[in-house]
Amino acid sequence: MYKAACKRYAVPVDKPLTEEVEAKLLDFKALEKVSLRGPQHTSGSICAVLDAMAGYAAVKNFACWGCNLGDEGLYALSQLLRGATTRTWTGSKPRLVEVVHDGAQVPADRWPERYLAHANGLGGMVTRGPGFQLPSLALAHTQAVTLDTVLLQPEAVSGAAALDLSSLERQLTNLMATTSIAVTSVLYDNLETARHANAGGADAQIPRHPADGRPMLYSNPQMAFSPEALKEFALALGAQGHMIQVLVLDHNHLGDVGAKILAAGLKRCAPLKQLSLAHCGIGPEGGAALGASLVPDTNKLLADVQPKYTVLNLSNNPLCAAGVIALAAGLQHVASLKVLQLAAVELYSEHKDLDALQALADCLNVNQSINQVDLDANAIGDVGATVLLPFLQQQKHIRKFRLTPRLSRPVMQAVNEAIRANLPKKLVKKKLVKKK
Repeated sequence: MYKAACKRYAVPVDKPLTEEVEAKLLDFKALEKVSLRGPQHTSGSICAVLDAMAGYAAVKNFACWGCNLGDEGLYALSQLLRGATTRTWTGSKPRLVEVVHDGAQVPADRWPERYLAHANGLGGMVTRGPGFQLPSLALAHTQAVTLDTVLLQPEAVSGAAALDLSSLERQLTNLMATTSIAVTSVLYDNLETARHANAGGADAQIPRHPADGRPMLYSNPQMAFSPEALKEFALALGAQGHMIQVLVLDHNHLGDVGAKILAAGLKRCAPLKQLSLAHCGIGPEGGAALGASLVPDTNKLLADVQPKYTVLNLSNNPLCAAGVIALAAGLQHVASLKVLQLAAVELYSEHKDLDALQALADCLNVNQSINQVDLDANAIGDVGATVLLPFLQQQKHIRKFRLTPRLSRPVMQAVNEAIRANLPKKLVKKKLVKKK
């Protein structure tokens, strides 16, 4: 079927792939997962694989890492999902779909550690409970900040507000804990540029977030897929009858426009349990759209087809305070949610950020099904941690929690004591018995 599909799409047969397929069929009698890696897999070759899956029912998982999927490949994937909704369908009905596009430009060994940890099953979050060490929010591992996420643009941009020296110096202070020499060197270069510009009577300018006016720490790349292709994919997600439970679209730049388009389909994707949209460039407007999609519909029939998320990952997106507040309003209604990951969503220690942290704490108080929270790589400092401290002292349901390690010793101790006080008493007794 695969060779015939290659002829149909006029693409060469991938011999290593066919050899792997033959070996797996001899060992396991059936193929349950198709995983493609590398930019050599173009949209035509991926369409050939999807075409073969349309005639082979055993495949349950489809992963596409670092491939050049493009609009054509996404459209073919949409058609596969739509076909799986019909009663006469005899082909693949995927449960898991992973489309990680960033590897087409960046080698897999340079992908962020969080995603590699997710891929090999290691979460890396501080934990409490049986089989784990005593948690420490202060000593949690901080994700390394890569060059492309903090590269400032000192050149003038039309319509951009001026960037003063104080904001540059504040960014440098916030990122001093990183081990990336390239990051600090770029910031130092921008500081020198700003100083020279101020000395000459001019202002260094960089793009700013339209929502709150903060400087953008990275340039907005082109959307990974066109709005038309995303609409087709959203319609396929909203079709009733497919069986997709896990959707990972990390490292595809969707932006607010793409997030709004996907939110409409995700709101009707009944079987979906786990959603990951990390590193997708989703801003406050996109976060508001995703938050609105979590609110139960007033129509009971439509509310029944909304997804019951257990895992939601929106890390490394510029949600800012406005996006987190809107998202928290929707998260209160997701009673099935267990894991919430909001690392590096550009929360700081200003007033609007403190309001966002308070809204998130209120949400976690209301929705006590959430037992794992990741807020790492947000420079909230002692002020932000103090806002969360009353919640941590009162909560009884959080099993894993992660914050930035950039805290002072008193705040660090208070946070650790709050978590230690909430440890189940039975576990504490067992540990004492083992020590004796």
